[in-house]
Amino acid sequence: MARYIFVILLWLLFCRANAAQESYVATYKLVIGPLTVGKMVRSFEIQPNGAYQFESRLRSTGLASLVRRDELLESSAGIFRHGKFYPDTYTHVRKNKKKPLNVHMRFDRENANVHTVVNGTQLSSPLLEDMLDKLIYQAAIMHDLVTGRSELSYRITDRGKEKSYDPVFGENTVVNTKLGRFNTVEIIRRRSGDKRRTIFWCARDLGYLPIKVSYRDKDGTETLALLTNYRRLDNPDSPQSQSER
Repeated sequence: MARYIFVILLWLLFCRANAAQESYVATYKLVIGPLTVGKMVRSFEIQPNGAYQFESRLRSTGLASLVRRDELLESSAGIFRHGKFYPDTYTHVRKNKKKPLNVHMRFDRENANVHTVVNGTQLSSPLLEDMLDKLIYQAAIMHDLVTGRSELSYRITDRGKEKSYDPVFGENTVVNTKLGRFNTVEIIRRRSGDKRRTIFWCARDLGYLPIKVSYRDKDGTETLALLTNYRRLDNPDSPQSQSER
């Protein structure tokens, strides 16, 4: 009997661990004060073998696009296995006239190196087993929340530098959106030494997808990302697939 209970518990843990790995597309509007300044579309797709593709596209809209036309593309591709993400490549492309940026990172696990090219300049840095890129760590947060992690800590490699992201839990709050009301948990990450701060409001009913994000820059300016559309790719008819009414 004990053996069967153990098997059942393992099965439940497996199902819970994979619940966060659902393919979806989420759309957000970006707001500064009373103005909508941009749109962000994020898509996460995962195959039965664990291969994943996570992509984020951001562009300025409205009056903001007339003042400064910005586009930002981020993508991370790799494998998810044993409850962890292992990125193979990461790309960050920022298109604007003043500060264009093109970053490509390749995770060479055989030689334990991250090969990075930043605007044509090549860099090399050590690759540790649990290192993530700046995009996929956000999917790792969702997974860790689903599996009940009580502490969150991530090692990030960013343009040849190792960084530690140690977000903390905030309050459990109900967030009203145009898609409805969601019970959320706050995940807060602060930068030491300045005013920069990011808060994710992660919705339990959507696999801890952030439905609201607040980013405060070092000059104190706050940008909000607010969910306006959510669609499951693996099950488009799911009641969880919702759009702005």
